[in-house]
Amino acid sequence: MEISQMEWLLRIAGAMLTGLVVANFVAAKRWKYAENLTSASLIVRQIFYVHCAYIIAIITALAVLCLAWPHLLLTDGMGRIVAGFFAIFWLSRVIVQLSYYDAELRRIDRLWDVFFLLVFLTLAIIFTLASYQP
Repeated sequence: MEISQMEWLLRIAGAMLTGLVVANFVAAKRWKYAENLTSASLIVRQIFYVHCAYIIAIITALAVLCLAWPHLLLTDGMGRIVAGFFAIFWLSRVIVQLSYYDAELRRIDRLWDVFFLLVFLTLAIIFTLASYQP
């Protein structure tokens, strides 16, 4: 695959990642994070929110990288290593969704379940392709 084509795929990944950032805020409201965490200890609530913030920050940074500087993931060894890491990261997210999340809850929200599986799988494929660029 030509680098310019791969750059466009990475930009598509950047747009998808931007959507995931937005989805994190929608999920917080939809699944009532604050309400569900009221019975948790203060430290558990704080850790949960810090983890969420850091995950959103990493996904945002990766989205910006993919949208603004996709060539950095394609032009040297470090870029390909980063792309390879995110290929494994997103593939592991597919595995977690299929093996860890409650099957009944996944069935109830089947449309969203399939949608996010496809998003995570697409991201895994794009980053795998980027990691193998000559």
